[in-house]
Amino acid sequence: MMIRTRRVIPHLFAQWDRIARRIREKKRLVMFLDFDGTLVRIAPMPTGVRLEDETRGILRKLAGRRNVTFAVISGRQRAELQRYVGIRNLKYLGLYGWESKGNQRVPFPVRLALVRTLVSLLAELPSYPGVWIEPKRSSFSVHLLGASAETQRQMRRQVRKRVRPLRETLRLMSNLRDVEVAPISIGDKGAAARKGITILVGKRRTTQAQFSLRGPAEVAAALSRMGEIIR
Repeated sequence: MMIRTRRVIPHLFAQWDRIARRIREKKRLVMFLDFDGTLVRIAPMPTGVRLEDETRGILRKLAGRRNVTFAVISGRQRAELQRYVGIRNLKYLGLYGWESKGNQRVPFPVRLALVRTLVSLLAELPSYPGVWIEPKRSSFSVHLLGASAETQRQMRRQVRKRVRPLRETLRLMSNLRDVEVAPISIGDKGAAARKGITILVGKRRTTQAQFSLRGPAEVAAALSRMGEIIR
């Protein structure tokens, strides 16, 4: 009998000397950061997040370095990221990197599939208390944090059931907070940033990340340390 053991992900600070050497070896650095749960704490409502002033100051300093390219990548829309972060020198990659330079056009058949799926799920909402749906320009999110664990599981199954027949047109991206339904042409955050040092932020879960941090406060601390090395 084979027993699977969960891979132990080392904490970033426990390996900091090794990380620092890798950073110093590079003439130019490209950094990708998620937003919810990484730069800001996850809030019950998407509009309830707040970027701490200290974190914003660290980001502003790093974004001002000539040898650093800084990008915030998220399932949120690009305009939202710009509004919440508010730093001009950063790159904002909305909708998992698909929306990088303003609004992208979605073909009519894909938009039709999105709308039909959205309408069908809206009709189911009364049966799933605490769940609500956020329509976006090129996708929509089924928000789950306000629902019980069982209701969340049931709703995730319902969304998968609705999207499965449309898998050549639409795709699902599941997060701790929600399930995103989007065009198949939209990749995930990992597709936009695969190489280099990868870090899991938050609760331990199945991941390909090399290192871990516990939350936004440790992310800010790590960025501050990087700033010292880059300087």
